[in-house]
Amino acid sequence: MFVSLGIRFEALVEALNMSETVGNYSRHRRVPYIIKDEDGSYRSVYVPAISGESIAHAYQVLLAEEAIKDGLKVCEECRRGEFFKSMNRNLARRKGVVDGDDFKVTERKIVENCVVEDIGGFLLAEGNPVKRTSAFQVSYALPIKRAVMASVVDPQLHARHSIAPEAREGSREGASEQMIYYVEIGTAIYGLVFNIDLAAIGVSAYGDKILSDNEIKKRQVVALKALLRMLSSKQLGAKLSRFFPHEEIKTMFATVSEKPFTVSSPLEDTFIQETLRRAKVIEEKFGEKIAIYGFSKEFDLPEEVVKLETPEEVILEILKHVEE
Repeated sequence: MFVSLGIRFEALVEALNMSETVGNYSRHRRVPYIIKDEDGSYRSVYVPAISGESIAHAYQVLLAEEAIKDGLKVCEECRRGEFFKSMNRNLARRKGVVDGDDFKVTERKIVENCVVEDIGGFLLAEGNPVKRTSAFQVSYALPIKRAVMASVVDPQLHARHSIAPEAREGSREGASEQMIYYVEIGTAIYGLVFNIDLAAIGVSAYGDKILSDNEIKKRQVVALKALLRMLSSKQLGAKLSRFFPHEEIKTMFATVSEKPFTVSSPLEDTFIQETLRRAKVIEEKFGEKIAIYGFSKEFDLPEEVVKLETPEEVILEILKHVEE
């Protein structure tokens, strides 16, 4: 089972993904973006963005929490939100891997002992390398095309104050009692794609089933619950303590298919219609049924789409496919 989601969300005054700090200035991540002018020519502009790495980190933190809550195995590093995975032999040994294990045995032991490494993948690069590709894929969150020129990055001025200069340590003598700093904030309507191959969970890179059907089902449920938790709680990105964004999901569109099928890019206003046309071709040519669910405050959803009232309900409908 393969699940694909196209999500459009509004984020006002956010600092969810900072790329660097130089002196007292923290920069928001920017990426090059191609736009088409009225005369048909193309040009590039730089726009605010949230990296796929940032989104993937947030998802895996919640994946670990949901797995622990449901009594599933999670390694010590992933429990702490430190996703080193089994990057070297020392970490792999903590999952029962011993010198002399071949790649199949190594992968099996690691997958058995950590849900996050099963779903999020790992690369053991030391010695004989063992690679497990992540079961989920996530794009950068980028401004939608209709509103790309309305997206903005703006530096906000802040100040720190010392109210007791006489108590300052000797090494700080001469330092300014007022310290200004800047944090760039972004505002945009973002679009992103999130895919997860539920059929890859608990299965080796070579197609062999590693876990029991019952354990695989538990992990598939946890994978979707973590996704629901991330989208509902908005616990995604950096600087949430003091720059928690005014955020709202505008549209969520999801497909559930037997084989990999990805929704069209939500950066386009026509992505729902384009996805439906593509799904129809797959159904006609390959005889595969694709279930389609949607929530939107922007569009009137076509009749082919199962319409739902909240983004959370979209994920709950997908969960039914696993729990059946």
